[in-house]
Amino acid sequence: MPPQRRRHHFYQRFRLMIPMISAVAAALLFLFAVLSFLAPSPMESDDHIHRRRQYTTQVTVKENDEIEKPVFSVPKDGGKLSRDLWSSRNSEHFYGCSNASSKFQKPEVITKPNRYLLIATSGGLNQQRTGITDAVVVARILNATLVVPKLDERSYWKDSSNFSEIFDVDWFTSYLSNDVKIIKQLPSSSKGRKSLSAYRMRVPRKCSEKCYLSRILPVLVKKHAVQLNKFDYRLANRLDTEYQKLRCRVNYHALRFTDPIQEMGEKLVRRMRMRKKHYIALHLR
Repeated sequence: MPPQRRRHHFYQRFRLMIPMISAVAAALLFLFAVLSFLAPSPMESDDHIHRRRQYTTQVTVKENDEIEKPVFSVPKDGGKLSRDLWSSRNSEHFYGCSNASSKFQKPEVITKPNRYLLIATSGGLNQQRTGITDAVVVARILNATLVVPKLDERSYWKDSSNFSEIFDVDWFTSYLSNDVKIIKQLPSSSKGRKSLSAYRMRVPRKCSEKCYLSRILPVLVKKHAVQLNKFDYRLANRLDTEYQKLRCRVNYHALRFTDPIQEMGEKLVRRMRMRKKHYIALHLR
């Protein structure tokens, strides 16, 4: 195509687009005019911002004044508060939520023979307590008999105390008799007088119910006795409601300190109350 014809063709297309461009520009001008008409003036905006800041300051001052007034006060005589939860009008409707339901079968029904679970706890006493609590639930999941757990004796504090020196082992076994079968030591093997030898292994942290059934149960069926080492936080937090209730029963009811430890604790509390009326206990890490 010759240059002159190309130039003429371009001019014709540009002339056809001029009305469209003019219409778009007119629409934009009309939109800006409407927005400028609806928008407040700068003086009104400044005044509105000033009033808003003043209102916020007043509200903050009122809130601070309310915070300064104590809603909860500690009794001066060191006794109990007048507002007692269990003496309130609604206390008759309160009930324990850790009790097992009627669907929770007895251990005599679900516990399989020749299945023994042992654990070796790890960490401080609080971690070991959590491991013991989880061990009872794991024994229930595996339909196994639980051997009284071993406490950590190899940590840097070198505490050689066993389970029965810290916790009331008879109370522990009797209280959980409707949940899990618990024995103090492995029985002797059927082939001889020697006790069973536990196969030692570890599970990952936060192991779920499915994890135990797939990883531990096959080994337990084959070896008959399994010891889970370094058992701290080895059970998932999210479990069936019945297992969560069992956790509560173990931690808040079954695990009770021995009488000498209870007496020592009560003696320390009495001495502290003789010095001051109020005190606070801290768990230092």
